[in-house]
Amino acid sequence: MAKDPSAPWHGDRVSGDAVHLCFFLRFVVGAIIIICITLTFTSSTPTHHAPFIPPNNDYQIKGISISKWPEKHKILDPFPQAPMVLPEGSKNDTIRQPWLTAIISSAFDAERRMLIRTTWIHTFKYVPFDARFVVSNPGNPQWVEVLQAENRTFGDLIVLDHLPEDEYTANTIKTMDLFKYLINHGFHYEFVTKLDTDLFLNARRFWDAFLRPRLSSENKATVTRTGIGEMYYHDDLAFLHGPMYTYTWDIIEELVELQNHYHAVACEDVITPILLLKAQRIVNVINFLGSEKFDYYEPDSRGDGTPWARQGTHPNATAHALYGTDPIAIHNLKKKEEYLKIAGVFDKDGIKPTPLGRDSRRASLKMLWLDFWHALGGRTYLTPRDKRIPDYFYTQNSNGDWIVDGIWNMGKTKEGHQERIS
Repeated sequence: MAKDPSAPWHGDRVSGDAVHLCFFLRFVVGAIIIICITLTFTSSTPTHHAPFIPPNNDYQIKGISISKWPEKHKILDPFPQAPMVLPEGSKNDTIRQPWLTAIISSAFDAERRMLIRTTWIHTFKYVPFDARFVVSNPGNPQWVEVLQAENRTFGDLIVLDHLPEDEYTANTIKTMDLFKYLINHGFHYEFVTKLDTDLFLNARRFWDAFLRPRLSSENKATVTRTGIGEMYYHDDLAFLHGPMYTYTWDIIEELVELQNHYHAVACEDVITPILLLKAQRIVNVINFLGSEKFDYYEPDSRGDGTPWARQGTHPNATAHALYGTDPIAIHNLKKKEEYLKIAGVFDKDGIKPTPLGRDSRRASLKMLWLDFWHALGGRTYLTPRDKRIPDYFYTQNSNGDWIVDGIWNMGKTKEGHQERIS
């Protein structure tokens, strides 16, 4: 009997149901496999270094171990005197701000320096900080002339002319040599902040909530031995995450003293915990929330061309879009367009109010999977960095303070989220 062509055909619906069932089964099987793998790895405790003895890690730069990085003996011509350098015999009586923001920059990246000058440095020009870009010696006469012209115009470069501008220097000793430079040239700040060039700083909120409450009426720090940043765990070490951290001046002096004694060579931000471990010194930590310092993550945005977060965002994750009034340090802004997008939602008073609006797109399958895995307690980028520090890194002293790895005093809570002043 011939099939009536007008009769309804359900093959397409059956086929679609089969596809959805197949996808669901794959999803469930994949989830079970990942859960089993995670439980296997988290059930075993890694070996921890001995107390106050740094781990013997051979850190890598661009895939090459530091110990195997080719030595360079290039003779560098002294860089012409910059505005930040005082003439011989002069007295350092210049009135300076209490806070230095030192932005580690490649000598060859003039475009990014200009972007930063015209965004947060300009926006927050009434906040009392000195902004300086830290560059090394380009070793090229033409680039020396470029930097000279740049410094004549802006006067905001610190030139470490004894260091070559290369990957090895930038990723190992450049930050520590900046600290040496400040000491050796007679500078003094109450707070020194190290920054990367792919970070946008809400200087207004950081000043109001973290620094001003810790200064006297004479602009002298009322705290000592203090670091402000995001505690980070990596390769059997804990330290303040490199894109942005701040130390009181006494810590800067101490790190220079310790480096002159121990001559540590490692990835730039790892040198600090290595020195503190060797010398058995403790630093008091004010730890950032994930809503204050984070990597900007475009897929977490509403999808309407703005950097505001979707409704289902996780504001304390290590990466997300902008949410609320907390954002201070927005990192991972490699693209100029993203940097400008972030800068556009700040004014002299800080971040602008979040506009009303709905998500313009559905969350991607990747985002839905991450939301699901996070809800199950799995570790993803959504997990705050302080929650990734192993429990065996913590001890408690006689005052009830939690100490991370013997060198970081987090205060009365493991998270170290000290009181903010709104």
